[in-house]
Amino acid sequence: MNSVQILGNLGRDPIIRATKTGRSVASFSLAVSRNYTTPQGEQRELTDWINVVAWGPLAEAVGNQLKKGSRVFVEGRISSRSYDAQDGTKRYVTEVVANTIAVPIGTPRSSSYGPQQGGSFGGGFGGNNGGFGGNNGDFGGNGGYNNAPAGQGGQPGGNFGQFGTTSKDEDIPF
Repeated sequence: MNSVQILGNLGRDPIIRATKTGRSVASFSLAVSRNYTTPQGEQRELTDWINVVAWGPLAEAVGNQLKKGSRVFVEGRISSRSYDAQDGTKRYVTEVVANTIAVPIGTPRSSSYGPQQGGSFGGGFGGNNGGFGGNNGDFGGNGGYNNAPAGQGGQPGGNFGQFGTTSKDEDIPF
């Protein structure tokens, strides 16, 4: 099984390009930190830089909603490929091809992509074309808890996409 889950911060703004066929592709690197103890008992932190690629609507959402420093959860698969560089040498690349990208709950969010705009994280927790809130809904889509108007209610909420619009918390399998 080829599956990876990572949580980290974007090291730079995502780069968005289009293929010859017009399909969007986003690339960015995530800084993922881990702590360890040296043999002398000293605590140290080590940061790994992981290249991530997103395709299609997910790539467009990344370009619209993420920027340098954004904290994100990425689920995807590891992919290795090679290409011939301009100098004729063969180059090898290992990267994560994202299936899901989500902003963790409780993470400070910029007003440029908050729930009041109902943005989309493409393949977010709700499945294809659905962020946490389902079809084209960013963490709950059009409003906060208790059907508050869009942009109010403090936390995003509502419609959990794949569970239907009338689901209750006990219906959610986590």
